[in-house]
Amino acid sequence: MSTVITILSRMILLLLVWWAFTEGDRSGIGFGLVIVILASFISLRLFPPGTARVRPLPFLLFMLFFIGRSVVAGIDVARRLLSPSLPVNPGYLTFYLSLPEGSPCWLLANTMSLMPGTLSVSLDGTRLDLHCLDTRDPVEADLKAVEQKIARVFGLSLHDGAWRAGGNE
Repeated sequence: MSTVITILSRMILLLLVWWAFTEGDRSGIGFGLVIVILASFISLRLFPPGTARVRPLPFLLFMLFFIGRSVVAGIDVARRLLSPSLPVNPGYLTFYLSLPEGSPCWLLANTMSLMPGTLSVSLDGTRLDLHCLDTRDPVEADLKAVEQKIARVFGLSLHDGAWRAGGNE
């Protein structure tokens, strides 16, 4: 039954996206329905339903946080670009996440790519490799804060003992 609910939820979401893209024009609804059905089933193959469920209020709060941090990231990159004398210490950092594999980790990896000075390089299970413009920045603290917010979105609790970080250049 949960698979049926997942399919219907994804179809409704994709229909809303289709409606927004077509600006509410009903002339393309037949083609849109075919695409929505195909995309929903493909999404099930790529992202099978998990046990984690998104909680609406924490998700809304996370989106506000995300938009704010994305703006800060854009300003940070512009500042570094316009002032090449800013000290940078680029490198890679590896983190082992406390979040469960699947949607929570994917959301974290994609979110970190839009945070100031970081870009997700790879996600393998719960291992996240980040490229950082400056490895001296408080990347670990930022990542922990984002991970905690994502945990709230999915109604999860994190244990500090599961958090480990390492680095290489």
